[in-house]
Amino acid sequence: MPELPEIETLRQDLSRFMVGKSISAVSAANNRSIRAHSTVGEFEEPLIGTHVREIRRKGKFLSITVSSRHRQDFALVAHMGMSGQLRRFASRIEIPKHSHVVLELSDESLVVFVDPRTFGQLYLDELNDSGLASSLSRLGIDPINQPEQIFNALQKCMNRKIGIKWLLLDQSHVCGIGNMYADEILFRAGIRFDRPCQTLSAEEVAAVASAISEVLNEAIQLRGSSLKDLQYRDVAGGLGGYQNMHLAYGREGLECQRCHGIVERMFSKGRSSYLCRSCQR
Repeated sequence: MPELPEIETLRQDLSRFMVGKSISAVSAANNRSIRAHSTVGEFEEPLIGTHVREIRRKGKFLSITVSSRHRQDFALVAHMGMSGQLRRFASRIEIPKHSHVVLELSDESLVVFVDPRTFGQLYLDELNDSGLASSLSRLGIDPINQPEQIFNALQKCMNRKIGIKWLLLDQSHVCGIGNMYADEILFRAGIRFDRPCQTLSAEEVAAVASAISEVLNEAIQLRGSSLKDLQYRDVAGGLGGYQNMHLAYGREGLECQRCHGIVERMFSKGRSSYLCRSCQR
């Protein structure tokens, strides 16, 4: 599932060629990928003729601001779900299988929402006072856009009994972190995924906060992580590079690169977690 670094990579790429252009045509193949709308027309018609002003991100969501002569500015929101991609193509001949929504731009290039598993979606939304899609107001702080707030957002929850990983996965506190980067962050911080929040010292919370910034920024620099299924690709179809830097996620049975113990895979609450018991406490 694409997480914050992958979505930030998409945002940067899309901004380079979408901002300043108009959406001349829209086609949605079915209702599944636009399920927030009751009809295909309810999604397609407001977008036709709009001008792309900016593309922002919060957590795992893109908020694409568009302007129209007929209504106030609004947002096209994109969430990739498990396998969604936003790809750029020069012609319809190039469009692959599992393409559900096609946006044609004023330069005749195409932005295509590809999603084999169909858990992702696109929808239209009004803007809030900060210029983001209103539906994203429910999310917690964004650790890339608001790094100075990470420690406080975590510290407020340190009286809870839940494991620290489940706090990181809760998008209402710090948003954008999923299973993969949670494992990498906690490995970097030297803390087990199932440590109850209430047992962490202030120094350990600070270590988690620092690891969040470090891991996510490093992953963005390498354009995200593409796993063995190769389902994450950037706008041009390229793969990310951060998977080659993983120290925990996906390394079951391999030597820990910090203490030379063995990385294990454990299951809890329907999720797998990778850790080294020797150096994560």
